[in-house]
Amino acid sequence: MTCQVCGQEIHPDRLEFLRMARKALTCLGCSNERPKVCLTSYDHKTAGHLVIVGTDPEQIRLAQRAYRRER
Repeated sequence: MTCQVCGQEIHPDRLEFLRMARKALTCLGCSNERPKVCLTSYDHKTAGHLVIVGTDPEQIRLAQRAYRRER
């Protein structure tokens, strides 16, 4: 699949995420989204899932503490 703006090929992992999040199909260079911080959460021993935190420094700090299982 190609970028809707410049026609450059989109990486398959990014394409999967964009479709799942219902975002515009654009490459990294043409995207106008702000970067996000993501962590993998393992709530179950075999089924991890991606947690998208955002860019707020306090939320990133709290998410990283939870990821490291700190109190």
